[in-house]
Amino acid sequence: MEKTVIVIAANSLSIQPCGEHMTFDLSLGKKGSGGTKAFSKSLWTCCVGAVIEYCRIAFDLFPDQHQVCVAAVDEVKCQPINSWRDEDQEMGKVLSGFQKFGYPHFHPPQNPAHGPGHLSPCLQGLQYAVRCLAQLTATQYAVTTCPGRKPPANQGRILFVSTLKTSTDVKELEKGIVSMVRSENADIKQKQDPARLAINHCQLVVVNTHIPGQHPPCDIKDSPLTQLSSQVSSVVYSFPAKMLLDKFISLNKLHFNLKSTIVTGIPMKEEQSGGSSANYDVELIHLAEAHRDVLRANCTLGPPSISKKDAKDPHKDTVTLKWSTPKSASLDLQYCTSAFRVSPSNVMSRPTICLINFVLSGKPVLLEQPRKGPNKIISHVLTSHTGAIFLHCVPPSRSYLDEPPSISEGFGGRVTDYRISDFSLLVQENQLAPIPPDRTKIPSVFPIGRALAKLEKDTRHWPIVYNDTIVYTLSQELEPLPQVVKRDIMSDAELEECKKVIRSLQSKEMANEQLPIPSSGGRNKGVRREEQYRSLWSEMENLLKVYSSNSERHRHLFEFLLGVTAQLPSMQTARKTPPIKSESNTPATTPTAAKTELAWQEMDRYQRMTEREKSDFNLGDKNNEHGTWKENSAPSQQKQQPKLVPMPAKPVASVLSIWSARQRNKASSSHMEFAGRMSYGNRAELYTTLKSNTSVVPPSDQDMS
Repeated sequence: MEKTVIVIAANSLSIQPCGEHMTFDLSLGKKGSGGTKAFSKSLWTCCVGAVIEYCRIAFDLFPDQHQVCVAAVDEVKCQPINSWRDEDQEMGKVLSGFQKFGYPHFHPPQNPAHGPGHLSPCLQGLQYAVRCLAQLTATQYAVTTCPGRKPPANQGRILFVSTLKTSTDVKELEKGIVSMVRSENADIKQKQDPARLAINHCQLVVVNTHIPGQHPPCDIKDSPLTQLSSQVSSVVYSFPAKMLLDKFISLNKLHFNLKSTIVTGIPMKEEQSGGSSANYDVELIHLAEAHRDVLRANCTLGPPSISKKDAKDPHKDTVTLKWSTPKSASLDLQYCTSAFRVSPSNVMSRPTICLINFVLSGKPVLLEQPRKGPNKIISHVLTSHTGAIFLHCVPPSRSYLDEPPSISEGFGGRVTDYRISDFSLLVQENQLAPIPPDRTKIPSVFPIGRALAKLEKDTRHWPIVYNDTIVYTLSQELEPLPQVVKRDIMSDAELEECKKVIRSLQSKEMANEQLPIPSSGGRNKGVRREEQYRSLWSEMENLLKVYSSNSERHRHLFEFLLGVTAQLPSMQTARKTPPIKSESNTPATTPTAAKTELAWQEMDRYQRMTEREKSDFNLGDKNNEHGTWKENSAPSQQKQQPKLVPMPAKPVASVLSIWSARQRNKASSSHMEFAGRMSYGNRAELYTTLKSNTSVVPPSDQDMS
């Protein structure tokens, strides 16, 4: 709500003392026996002081957003303190208005609580507040008179401050404001007054002040927000007079979504001790976003610091930040993400005055979070601009304005093959811009949906580095195919150009020409020509498949590529499933490659063994050939077939061979060798009858049953 009307109503109960005594020195600093005198402020004085503090915080934090209009009423007159004009929205006008109003005039009846017409000043003040709420402010008038603009919603709040006796008085006020708003809207609709606007919603906040321990006691209790009608809601507060100032600051925080920050550890020199210093705390009020902005930066603030006297305040939300003394006198300009106006909570305290004067002199104040480690974390900066104090939020990590780290210095070392220029083109091709509805080619699809679909296609196959792509590495050789396929519409001429590119690559592969791939990346360095062409055709298939649904020509180009790759030897070799070959059919390779291949085959053979076979193998039993490729072959055929993994003359330099040799040495030294192995040259003949009975057929399941 941008409009707030405050009505402070005086009645016969306002002359009572608030109960909080103050002492005054009658000697006025002169030597003598002047002594001191105790006195107490009246309820009216407490109400005026609280209203002035409410206005001060609102004017400090919202000079152009929220407007406050104040009126004072007694049994004789209803006088406005200020108006909606911009020049009246400042503290000087409010103070001078209360000075002109003076002390309220009334004729106290014999029974102040139930005297005749004791609510007349209150109802008169509410009537003025409703009329004031219906008047247009300068901002509302500018919007209303603008052609083609709808009139803004007229919503506001009426803060009614008075001293009431019973809850029946509150009911009368709520009943009266409902009828006043209804009649005011009807009058505006009937007269069509351009200077007034119908009230859409009005929130009545009744603040009753009383004296603690009075007789009879006040029966007005706090009540939550209640909807009185479709246009009026009401909430009631009842505060003791001596707590009225603190409660109005809490209402400020509730009405305008404010929070506070306590600046602790402020060094100040003590006048009495002559040069010694002490630390003081100052509470500053600001928008709640000042704390939320730091939380967005993934930085946790310290726990809220709530003092004992404010423990009952439900709207107290305070964060404690520590004064940080800079190492040098000159402070550099701090990077900040946002800035918020601040207003002190207790403007009359000496630490507050010293802090405000220090900041207004042009010296910024660094504020740090409570330390959880050895490092200092600066989260806010207090500084002044054009006579106003602002709280700047400083990002605790790298600033958004700092120079970003070089993309070539990636994680794990220098990476120099990022597709930086291609990424810039990708961003430019997917920029968003407003488009009128009449220019939308597909009415059933929103422009944002088409943009998201295009971005999804462009990034479905988009390698980050040049080492992961061949198509974008050979962009000059493939022009204009990578750019044409991304378009929504492809012409016949562009289709023929793309086919020429594919035929050119086909002819180069058939002529056994090497692809001009730069070897700076390192991944494609030393790769065979056939592997390069295979990677190129595979990546081109993936690229054209993504955009094959754009148009009929896109689909035709994709099918043309599939027809070409089906005839190429590199792709035919890739699509064939290589059969499992025995060791006798393997081609001759280099000694290093042969050792590596034998090591992998021996590891695979060991993994296929059962637990019993593994235990026999670990004990050095070479009697059975475990892990053969043909497990279902006959015993007679196993003897004639060559071994899958022949034992080389020299031991294979692999982890498995080293470990197996060590196990065999341990096994041979721990027991006596088997007599059969010693007689027949380390091998015993088993199942000798199978040599003569080669035609023996194993029994079937029926025979065994």
